[in-house]
Amino acid sequence: MTGRALVLMLSGCLALLGGCSAIDSVKGLIGLGPAHAALRTLRVSADPAANGGSATQLDVVAVYSDAALAKLPGTGPEWFRQRQALQKSLAADIEVKSLQVPAAYPAFKAELPARVAKAVAVLVFANYVGEAGWPAITLTPYARAELRLQPDDIAVSGH
Repeated sequence: MTGRALVLMLSGCLALLGGCSAIDSVKGLIGLGPAHAALRTLRVSADPAANGGSATQLDVVAVYSDAALAKLPGTGPEWFRQRQALQKSLAADIEVKSLQVPAAYPAFKAELPARVAKAVAVLVFANYVGEAGWPAITLTPYARAELRLQPDDIAVSGH
């Protein structure tokens, strides 16, 4: 079998199996589809003085297209001001899970958007103290991520 025939045969197989989710990751790996976010678990905790001792609102946003990703704001305050409008205009392209984390809260496993495995990106927007707010936190490369809300910072770790 020639190289061209092999490529045509593989392309045909991928076309036939295009709806199969097991094939999606293979297509992403060989450059025939979008890469997907690695995130599968998220743990969140808050120090006693986190966010000035107040509860922190977090939105975990799974993004399903590059076009939607380009339309999202860069900070938490911008996200929370525009959230309703963005959820309406990008309805099929984003999914949001909202969390309210009190100060001095022990680590817990956060619920993720249902289709996170198909997301091209996963961001967290925090409604954190300070006029400038907190920049969007990218969790896309992490399979298991942890957020620790601190007095003046949000620590991100994972692998």
